Amino acid sequence: MTLEREELRDDWTVSMVGGTGAPDGVAGRAIPATVPGQVHTDLEREGLLADPTFDRNEDAAKWVGRADWSYQRTVDVDPRGFERVDLVCDGLDTVAELSLDGVVVGTTRNMHRRYRFDARDQTGGVGRGSKTLELLFESPYREAGRVAAKAGSMPGPYDEPFPYIRKMASNFGWDWGLTAVTSGPWRPVAIERWSTARLRDVRPLVDVEAGEGVLDAHLTVERSGMNDLDQDGEDDDLVLVVTVSGHTAEGTATRQRSRAQLTPKDDETVVTVRVPDVQRWWPRGYGEQARYDVVVELQTVDGEVLDREAFRTGFRSTRVDTTSDAVGKPFTIHVNGTPIDVRGVNWIPDDVIVSRVDRARVQSRLAAAADLNVNLVRVWGGGVYESNDFYDVCDELGLLVWQDFPFACSAYPEGEPIRSEVIAEARDNVARLSRHPSLVLWNGNNENIWLHDADGWGEELGDRGWGLDYYLDLLPTIVDAVDPSRFYTVASPWSGDEALAANDVDHETHHSWDVWNRLSDEHYRSSVPRFVSEFGWQAPPAWRTLRDAVADEPLRVDSPGVVHHQKAADGMGKLARGLEPRFGAVDPAAFDAWLYLTQLQQTRAIATGVEHWRTHWPRNTGVIVWQLNDLWPVSSWSAIDSAGRLKPLAHELRRLYDDVLLTIRPVGTPAASAPAGGTDGPGGADRPAPTAPVAETAELGDLADTLSLGVSPGAFGHSPIEVAVRSTRTGHDSVVRVRRITLAGTVLAEVTLPVHLSAAGVAVVALPESVGVVDDPTNELIVADMDWRRAVWTPAPDKDMRWEPARYRTSFTPVGDDGLQLVVEAEGLVRDLLVQPDRVAPTGTVDRGFMTLLPGETVSFRLRGVTEADVPALRQAPVISTLDEALDH
Repeated sequence: MTLEREELRDDWTVSMVGGTGAPDGVAGRAIPATVPGQVHTDLEREGLLADPTFDRNEDAAKWVGRADWSYQRTVDVDPRGFERVDLVCDGLDTVAELSLDGVVVGTTRNMHRRYRFDARDQTGGVGRGSKTLELLFESPYREAGRVAAKAGSMPGPYDEPFPYIRKMASNFGWDWGLTAVTSGPWRPVAIERWSTARLRDVRPLVDVEAGEGVLDAHLTVERSGMNDLDQDGEDDDLVLVVTVSGHTAEGTATRQRSRAQLTPKDDETVVTVRVPDVQRWWPRGYGEQARYDVVVELQTVDGEVLDREAFRTGFRSTRVDTTSDAVGKPFTIHVNGTPIDVRGVNWIPDDVIVSRVDRARVQSRLAAAADLNVNLVRVWGGGVYESNDFYDVCDELGLLVWQDFPFACSAYPEGEPIRSEVIAEARDNVARLSRHPSLVLWNGNNENIWLHDADGWGEELGDRGWGLDYYLDLLPTIVDAVDPSRFYTVASPWSGDEALAANDVDHETHHSWDVWNRLSDEHYRSSVPRFVSEFGWQAPPAWRTLRDAVADEPLRVDSPGVVHHQKAADGMGKLARGLEPRFGAVDPAAFDAWLYLTQLQQTRAIATGVEHWRTHWPRNTGVIVWQLNDLWPVSSWSAIDSAGRLKPLAHELRRLYDDVLLTIRPVGTPAASAPAGGTDGPGGADRPAPTAPVAETAELGDLADTLSLGVSPGAFGHSPIEVAVRSTRTGHDSVVRVRRITLAGTVLAEVTLPVHLSAAGVAVVALPESVGVVDDPTNELIVADMDWRRAVWTPAPDKDMRWEPARYRTSFTPVGDDGLQLVVEAEGLVRDLLVQPDRVAPTGTVDRGFMTLLPGETVSFRLRGVTEADVPALRQAPVISTLDEALDH
């Protein structure tokens, strides 16, 4: 008989069975529970817990994480003719004891792995009929306390015990997250009935050899131990059949099948299926995301199907080039032999109550990322190994996945019981995710080696293990054994050698956090790291998102709720200091101006880094902005806030991550090494920057030849500028029109220059002094246009520019049933016009961010979620805002 699975989704209750601080009506009450789920959602639904993400409710909800919780329901464990009955738990958060009618069948202490327990009667017979299933979850703090007492203190930036328990670290708060320590069956719970044998492990590893797809299905079976014996008193043979279906590169349907027979002495084998003329899976922007249907069947020798697993995968080859060169070590991801220009985002859990993140939300967030021209998502190590839905969607969209193991920003104990749990979870998840073509690399940890060295953890740790053995030995050994088709990197950041500083810009991966924490954003131009896996700049969420989350009236920059929804160390101070050089100080009462300017500063800062690094290919081969998403309404580094609203940064990323990028930059932009810099960023606290020597280095290839030097500075001593164009995949022939313009809109000089790239790469266009050097830096700007692309250069800080009031006309036209088209026609120079329809209607969205218009130009905005009745409100500031208005607050 074929394995049967029955998910246990209904008729659950949850009760508090230990702990203090709960409000009246909680203790002793059986509360209807959602499974999969976590206890916070059930308490909220029943009105027993105020939403911890609203206002300052976070502190009043912390008792939940210190309580014990019992989930119960009746379950039928009758075998129904099968030999085995298993209780299968895809995810339990975190420390749990499982029992049937009071008989313990298993215990857990790891949120990150799957579990299977024998649900038969423990006296030796087979359980029959209904029994009470209890999942008793102990407070994570209690377990962490026991481990901490044994392991000793583990240094890190936060006073929470996440290193001592294998649980989502960011449940315990972060510099963008609230503290909400969860418990519960966060992934499905099921009963599985089976006989003879089942598929225990299915690991399909793919490659492409000379145009032929190769799928090596590594298969392991589990035998029931109860099946009938043959005439010789031995178990029967088993048959494994693997079928791959899809279309060839020529579009012809293809179906390939291979099989293997297992003797009773064997429980694992490799079945290889070859697909001639295979369609390759490509990252987004490089080709199609061809996928093939795979069916794995476990059969008897008579053809009876005992177990079956079906999924989709894609054929591609991958490697990461870290071969030493004239500068140091690159970090270049290759797919199907093609170097990928990585334009990435960091992903954190999309909700602090992670069980609430369903496929629809994952689809929405990742589709938005794809629309922003993102081609890689890094799953950060303070969260979870994401759901199968997450990786399926990445496969569909062509989003490469960089997967961290869950170790972040702390020392971790290397002794028991943690070590065994790390081994089990790593084996489980490396195997589970092996079928996804989007997954290209595993990363050992986030910032732990860097922080260890920079923050002097060794002094506190002495000779105790702190995780280094995991990263250098244990985890790469597991990856090599379970999925050798993927690249493993020790850490992010990592320089490829213990003898080097972990965050050396010339070697492999780099985190750039001195900018934002200590330095203004022009310092992004001080160096060209080989691959930037974290960098970012903060801004608040959209107005509506913050307004819905904070009860302060009126909203002020310094009002209690607004400040509470900022978790970074001195975050409000860093926002203010970030604004001051470019825009000046902002009165705390001028909330609308602050919101506008912080959003603008975020886009300007990220643009400075991305433009600089991307136009220094091939020395830099990738950037991954921190971060795509948020798990609650908070001022953070995200491009999409927790309500799913796109911040202006998201629209700017669409431009920055386009296949062709047009930029204006200072002549002679440095490409030499710089010190490794400080370590505080998401996950770090303020600390002095470690020092490192500044090395003189050579550029790669002919990149050095593209730097235009020797243009004399203008009368005001301001650096001359040049235009740089990055084309990612092909050559590019066009022209760039460059104008030097007064703030009144008068064109002082204009040139049209050719742009020619015979192949993918960077073209640098030297500008004549007439447009490359300004006469009056407070009353002029430079505008470069190529095709539909525009770059704007402001020679002086915006606060010093003599902006004239923006003059423009607006018109609105209904579009279908879902919104309006807004057309803005500029009568004068309009600098950084921003439309915020969410201020009029909660459903209001817009398809563009900040836009700069010259006199006589028009731009069209597509507004959704608003109607003709909203037009009068849409015309008003601050719904439509410009830079001059914000500076004049």
